[in-house]
Amino acid sequence: MRRLLTGLAGLGVLATVLTGAGTAASEPPHLPGGPCLQEDQNVSLASVAGYDDVVQALDRIERTSQGRVSVQSAGTSGEGRELYYATVGTGPTTFWLQARIHGNELHSTEAVLQILDHLASGSPDARLIRENLTVVVIPMYNPDGAEANIRQSTTPTRTDLNRDWENFAQPETAAFWTLWRDTAPELALDLHHMGQAPVVEGTNDLNQFQIGARSIDPSRMTAEQWLTNRQMSMASVDALAQYGLANVAHYPLIDITNAGLSRMLMGGTAPAGEQPVLQSPTKGAIFYEVRSVGQKSNGQLENLFRIPTMAVLRAAADGSLGTQDVSGYEDLPFASQVQCGRF
Repeated sequence: MRRLLTGLAGLGVLATVLTGAGTAASEPPHLPGGPCLQEDQNVSLASVAGYDDVVQALDRIERTSQGRVSVQSAGTSGEGRELYYATVGTGPTTFWLQARIHGNELHSTEAVLQILDHLASGSPDARLIRENLTVVVIPMYNPDGAEANIRQSTTPTRTDLNRDWENFAQPETAAFWTLWRDTAPELALDLHHMGQAPVVEGTNDLNQFQIGARSIDPSRMTAEQWLTNRQMSMASVDALAQYGLANVAHYPLIDITNAGLSRMLMGGTAPAGEQPVLQSPTKGAIFYEVRSVGQKSNGQLENLFRIPTMAVLRAAADGSLGTQDVSGYEDLPFASQVQCGRF
């Protein structure tokens, strides 16, 4: 990694406790992603990771990892920031873990830095994962949007980077498509925040976590991809059931072909001058939506990312993902959207 801040301390103390315990339409009218804030709420971003914090943390983790972590740049953002990613592990299966494709979805960045810090450690589960997986970690996919605290990129146009995997209008999308092509991940996980304050349908239980197994309709996936997505989902749900605070629900059923995970599953597109990937290497790609910005509950929100992510990584590493029971998937409830700030 380019030593922009050699010798500087990383982010605070990263958490090391990584274990824990109506009907949707095909294109539902919902507000995806972003903070759910009340108009008079005083919001401070001092406690969440900005771009400089990410640079410092990656530098520290790489320097102290005893060679286990390598940090590189996939390219530069529209404003010229490096698009940093870290690689840890030497296993035959590549696992893609990305955060903050939407710049105002904050806590996923801190969570994946904590996960990366743990994967660089000498703990038994970290060693197991490193031996069986090669994990590509992107803590801040959209650094310009993160610095501006907006959903989109900032330049050359304001674009939702998670709707740009067909047009490739933004340099961030082209850079990360190239990284995806070159690393050929079999599994991918994308971390988001939900933008409203939902409750589990038919209850008054605040829904803290939604599982997204289908950014595209299953008819666009292979049978193996649809099974793997449900296996990743249920490994996540089972882990959160032990945590007990999430009130899990399905993400609304969508079919969005220009999203990053969608095209990882489908292939078939490429930036200008590149050849499309016609046979996708990606066998499973899902996303999480966690309840959004909280200043007194940052740790809980990070747990809601960390706990299921680590469960899926372990399951992929020890082989249990392939035998994960998916019989409960169809029984997962949906959520009812309520006015932001009601709870």
